Amino acid sequence: NYQHYCTEQLTSKALPLLFIGQFKAMDETETNRTKTNVQEAIKQLYGRQLPNGGFIYWPGQASADEWITSYTGMFLILAQEKGYAVNANVLNKWKRFQRAASQNWRTPHENTYYNWQSDVQQAFRLYTLSLAGAPEYGAMNRMKEMQQNLSLQAKWRLAAAYALTGKIKAANEIVYNAQTTVKPYSSSEGNYIYGSYDRDESMILETLLLMNRDREAFAQAQQISRHLSQEEWFSTQSTAFALMAMGRLAEKLSGTLDFTWSLQGKQQPAVKSAKAVFEKALPVKPGEGTVTVSNNGKGVLNIDLITRTQLLKDTLPAIANNLRIDVKYTDLNGASLNIGELKQGTDFTATVTVANISGTTDYSNLALTHIIPSGWEIYNERMIIDPEQAGSADSNNTYTYRHIRDDR
Repeated sequence: NYQHYCTEQLTSKALPLLFIGQFKAMDETETNRTKTNVQEAIKQLYGRQLPNGGFIYWPGQASADEWITSYTGMFLILAQEKGYAVNANVLNKWKRFQRAASQNWRTPHENTYYNWQSDVQQAFRLYTLSLAGAPEYGAMNRMKEMQQNLSLQAKWRLAAAYALTGKIKAANEIVYNAQTTVKPYSSSEGNYIYGSYDRDESMILETLLLMNRDREAFAQAQQISRHLSQEEWFSTQSTAFALMAMGRLAEKLSGTLDFTWSLQGKQQPAVKSAKAVFEKALPVKPGEGTVTVSNNGKGVLNIDLITRTQLLKDTLPAIANNLRIDVKYTDLNGASLNIGELKQGTDFTATVTVANISGTTDYSNLALTHIIPSGWEIYNERMIIDPEQAGSADSNNTYTYRHIRDDR
């Protein structure tokens, strides 16, 4: 349910859909809906590519985001692998961009917080080229020679690039004795690779599978599964990479489900499936009762009972975790306004002030959504015909991108 329409969210929405069929049996309606969503994402991503082959983060930007270029290209390659039609010219331009960027990459001189992200970015770029069947061996070998100075994440991504080309021995050399757990780090402070420790551990799981280290991969998958089931906050890429890696695991190692179950004491049809997940919607009335499950298979069976409720009356308090938001409504002269007593046709302004109250952390990549009641209409400068008015009310804002919808 990502709402902001940036290229990162567009890709993160569609990427797990490529693997959902590995987890569970889907009926025709769900299969068609999944296909439509993936095809729509592919079509929208075409419009985010620059003539040089790179991909932009927001519509209308003039320079490519290097991580997002790799991420988007990876999705398009995987979509093609899964049988979706992807424009060959789009992929060829992307490969040219990736090749040039990988050849031009230089090792940062100092081992700082920002520089370690640079080597992860390069390793990920090389991985995507290998995935596309166009490995850049010169850049890969140069990076392999400096493996002593590489970050943990870069080692595992570079190993994946080698493993994709069948060079398992070289991959094992790079990650010899390397940890499979990543120390937590800030996902917002100066983080231009959109990373988090759980995203990076999912990448390691995929690499272990590519290297045929299945026993270690299964142990890694259990760790990732524990993260996913904690119901804490996940970044878009944490979720996308975790589901992608788990999908690859299901392709390779999935056993069979074999169980019987009853609802409210009434026996239900037995389940035998080669998929990793079986899902069944239960009646919500009555709001209580019992579900009994008997596992007839040889493997471990995990069961989740998931309920969703909606408050009839919103009694949740206002919360400010490190950010404070204040909204002030004024007339066009700046005088305060009571929005409970507006006359029809009144023009007025909403001034939203966002303050960082953490005292310790810088934040980047922030999105602000301001939702309005159905009786209000947003004054949209893009609809103004008079060139003298265009841009006048908006010249002081410093946001990267603004999108206006009917209600926000």
